[in-house]
Amino acid sequence: MHKLTQHLLSYLLKTRRRAQGGFTMAELLIGVTIGAFLLTGMMYLVVEMMRVERTQTARGETEREMAQALDYMAAELREAVLVYDYKCLGVDGSGGGPACLNLNTTVGTVLAFWKREPVPDLNFLNTVTSGTTDQQKINNYATAPACTGNVDCNSVMNYVRTQYTFVSYLLCPNPGRPGPNCGATTTTQPRGPARIVRRYFRQYVWGNSPDGFVNRLANLDPLSTIIWPANFLSFSAPNTNSEILVANVDWQGPRVPVNCPNGYVSSTGTSDSNIGFSSFYACVRQRTQDDNAGSVQDVFVFLRGNAAERAGLRQELETSGSNLYRPAVETQVRTRGSYQRQPSS
Repeated sequence: MHKLTQHLLSYLLKTRRRAQGGFTMAELLIGVTIGAFLLTGMMYLVVEMMRVERTQTARGETEREMAQALDYMAAELREAVLVYDYKCLGVDGSGGGPACLNLNTTVGTVLAFWKREPVPDLNFLNTVTSGTTDQQKINNYATAPACTGNVDCNSVMNYVRTQYTFVSYLLCPNPGRPGPNCGATTTTQPRGPARIVRRYFRQYVWGNSPDGFVNRLANLDPLSTIIWPANFLSFSAPNTNSEILVANVDWQGPRVPVNCPNGYVSSTGTSDSNIGFSSFYACVRQRTQDDNAGSVQDVFVFLRGNAAERAGLRQELETSGSNLYRPAVETQVRTRGSYQRQPSS
């Protein structure tokens, strides 16, 4: 028992001396190595979580923007009285299709239609100067001799109170990307591969008084005369505008075959194939002679965004070809217009 106690005391003394002497070099190296591995792993997890959050946020924001842009287009299409298909817009959206040989639009036009808008509108109220309140401006303009003596001005101000407006949506690749830039310039640098530009052409030029009133559709009606003069649509004249509807749109030019439902044709293409941009295209109910007489037009619209640049992963995502960060939305819209509808007796 005495010897056992001596051995135990000797062991404790050696252990205490060793503890007072600190760690050996080998122990320190092993500890530092283990700590470095743990720290590296934790940092990787943190960075990966931040990357996933950033890309998911970018995808969600891009998808929301595409949905909002599609809702805007759908709201306008519901007011449309005539939607053009490839027979008017041609293969590349520049017009000159087989049914509208003289129609002249811009290369890259994907969707084009006529709609009716109420007047007087904000465009009118912001233009005229005769009167202080909105109602005074309307009354002064409508009762002025220059308006009452003009058949078109008198009709729209006192009876019809609507006007035709031509609206078109173009897909334009942003600077640095291949493809035509739609001839549309912008003062701001849009993000993403491409942008959608909205253009419109209003029927009336108001001027600041009735002396400046012009009806640019005199003796023309989009519902009965869809073959427009080549120089008709001018987007530099008054009452016209070009504006960016949405950026961060995907771009995978050139045009390719697109999948339109049975009974529908692409807004651009040829008689035997539906051709469009894979990221933005429209399918219009096909109209063949009297087969669809009296039917209401409806349109499918497809739109795909690209969140790569917003997520800071443009090179990685675009070279991979993955659609994970290319959110797509689509909708179907029934318009106001109909094809050769006949009233019942």
